[in-house]
Amino acid sequence: MAINLQTFLNSRLSIALGVTLSKIPTPAGYRIAYWLADFLASRKSNHMARALRANQWVVHDERPNAQELDYLTKQAYRSAARSLYEFWHFFRNNRAVYDMVEFDDSFTSVIEQAQREKRGTLMVVPHLSNFDLVGRSAVLHGIPLHVLSYPQPPGGYRWQNALRQLPGLTVTPLSVEAIRQASATLRAGGLVVTGIDRPLPDPDRKYRVRFFGRAAALPVFHIRLALKHDLPIVVTGGCRKENGRYIVWASSPIQMKRSNDLIQEIVQNAEAVLDVLSQFIRRAPDQWAMFYPVWPEALAQMPI
Repeated sequence: MAINLQTFLNSRLSIALGVTLSKIPTPAGYRIAYWLADFLASRKSNHMARALRANQWVVHDERPNAQELDYLTKQAYRSAARSLYEFWHFFRNNRAVYDMVEFDDSFTSVIEQAQREKRGTLMVVPHLSNFDLVGRSAVLHGIPLHVLSYPQPPGGYRWQNALRQLPGLTVTPLSVEAIRQASATLRAGGLVVTGIDRPLPDPDRKYRVRFFGRAAALPVFHIRLALKHDLPIVVTGGCRKENGRYIVWASSPIQMKRSNDLIQEIVQNAEAVLDVLSQFIRRAPDQWAMFYPVWPEALAQMPI
């Protein structure tokens, strides 16, 4: 059942159902989203719920007991469900999306500096809060984005990527060709964004990096891209505030360090970026929507 549920949630039918439910007006839409979230969180043996639970345990410094983890898992599911509902509910309401997001000075200063210097910008993000809506709002604010998404997505993701398209927003699943396109965007002074906190299905064990103090099989292609173009990496994140609006921040540019040891070069730079990324997640850990086990060993270690 766990595999079937996950397959369904990644399917085109699931996305279509979400789009249909998003037509329900607020506040009823929020109530239904929370009900579905609570149902999914209650299925503690499900693969996605266990992964989310283990990830929450690690980012909370392995301190929560079983009851506290129940609550944290439910809150993370609720945040993800609310984000999906809002994304599709306001999908065609550009004015609402524009107004729902505010950009911190740390973010706008990075964009303005890149524009002044006419250089490309490589940003990495965690799956934090409503990252899809935030990206859409950035484009509506006049910030073109080239997004590198998960490689070879299943049917639901492919359809979702097609629906995400917006003038100024390019979404390409990660591949050799997508990396070439991203390189062209960077050379032209554009902005490339990608998520780096989803674990790899077939990791290269040479590049095991530490994240929240534990080894993890996470992507490192962004480090190669930054080194190739001699660019720093900017970490971007955001969270939902108490008033329901979203705020987005950015780190200072993280300069890449060179090394004669190629593996060490990749790992040390990847961990420097992940250290900043982890600080952003700690600002709103209950809004971290990571439904894949970043640390598989934690599945057997967390309280149940």
